[in-house]
Amino acid sequence: MAAQWYTCTVDQAGPASDGIETPPPVIYLMLSDAAGTFTGQWFFAAANSTDQMLAVALAAISLGLQVNAVLDQPDPSGEPYTQCYRLYVAA
Repeated sequence: MAAQWYTCTVDQAGPASDGIETPPPVIYLMLSDAAGTFTGQWFFAAANSTDQMLAVALAAISLGLQVNAVLDQPDPSGEPYTQCYRLYVAA
C-alpha cells in the first residue's frame, strides 16, 4: 500500500543497534494516529534521515506536540515494522 500522511503523537523514539530494517543503528518510532487508525504502532525511520527523524521525534515528545508523518500503512499484526518517510513537528 502507498505511503500516507498521518497526524500522530510520538509515544517512544530511539535507536536499536540490532535492528534489521536499515544499517545500524535503526531508529524506531512508536506513533499513535490522532484519528485512531492505529495506536502504539512501531515504525522505522528511513535510512537517509535517521538522525533528523530522531531529533524531530524527541522535540515533539519534549514539547508535547504532535507530528505530521508520511508512513507506510502499518501491519495490523505489528510486524514487520513499516517505514516512516517524513516527520514534521506540528504546531
